[in-house]
Amino acid sequence: MTHELDEAYIRKLRRGILEAICEASVPEGGAAASFDKTLYIGTAEVCEVLTITLAEFLESMPGLDSPSDIRVVSERIANNLRSGIQTIRRVRIETGSDPLPTVAIRPN
Repeated sequence: MTHELDEAYIRKLRRGILEAICEASVPEGGAAASFDKTLYIGTAEVCEVLTITLAEFLESMPGLDSPSDIRVVSERIANNLRSGIQTIRRVRIETGSDPLPTVAIRPN
């Protein structure tokens, strides 16, 4: 993962993933008719499916053969997650924006 990343492609993927999560979270059947414009997204389930999908993509990555290779990539991903969360929080403080509105329906 040392090549130049395509930022436009990343934005397109992110938008598609977020749309898919929202679409999958819309209640089905009779519940959809009484939908109160609040979308309840299962954070634990979303994180689980993103982790599974990431593992599926990484498993086919050339050069990811040994446990140490997997550890290096996993540590890089963990660092990116920590950095991303810190950046989001810093920007929210700087801009006075609020985090995404959430309702805890069950513990993650």
